Amino acid sequence: MELGEFTRDYYLFNPKEYGRVFAFVDFSNVRHWAKSFWPNENKNYLKREIDIGKIAEVIDWIKPEKKLFYYGHYKHHPHLPPENAFNVKYRQSIYRIDKARKAGFLVRTKDIKEIDNIDDEGKFLGRIKKCNFDIEMSMDMLLKLEKYDSVFLWSGDSDFHYLLRYLQSKKKKVITICARNFASDELRKSSDLFIPADPLTSFLEYMPQHKSTPDFRREA
Repeated sequence: MELGEFTRDYYLFNPKEYGRVFAFVDFSNVRHWAKSFWPNENKNYLKREIDIGKIAEVIDWIKPEKKLFYYGHYKHHPHLPPENAFNVKYRQSIYRIDKARKAGFLVRTKDIKEIDNIDDEGKFLGRIKKCNFDIEMSMDMLLKLEKYDSVFLWSGDSDFHYLLRYLQSKKKKVITICARNFASDELRKSSDLFIPADPLTSFLEYMPQHKSTPDFRREA
């Protein structure tokens, strides 16, 4: 066995046992695994990130038929200066999306919405960011049902539980990878194979190539 095959089989699985594999990356969920991988550095906000290119490299170990990436982006505010926080967040999110495309992912994206959070007494509590891709991911899995034999899901979201059960009822196999602290019990139970992502922590870490790189490009 070659070193690449050993690495693949040791950390992931032998794709020969799973037929045609489609990989689905819920990056909003995956990105927060960094809080579990590096808890001290990421206590207040994410200082150490997971590398999108490395995720693609890990997935490519098993030579999938297709790999899909789901992640939202902030809106661009052209009337505000580039250094404004809103536009910095926009550039950060677009940088991640562009990186995913360059890594060979088929990307699904949409605007991140901010919703007013009001308590029962009408008091404004701030704004909640909302941009999950449960529907988009589910529709892709269902519409492409005849094109794959196995789903390789990068997420720990329990909302996928019933979808995965349905896929299994259609004789599809489900492989889920997630950081141990982020994996829901429902997702573990609805997977034919559950892979803890924690042993890949060092490999998945994002390392900026140049210290002079602008802040928005230091993000995964």
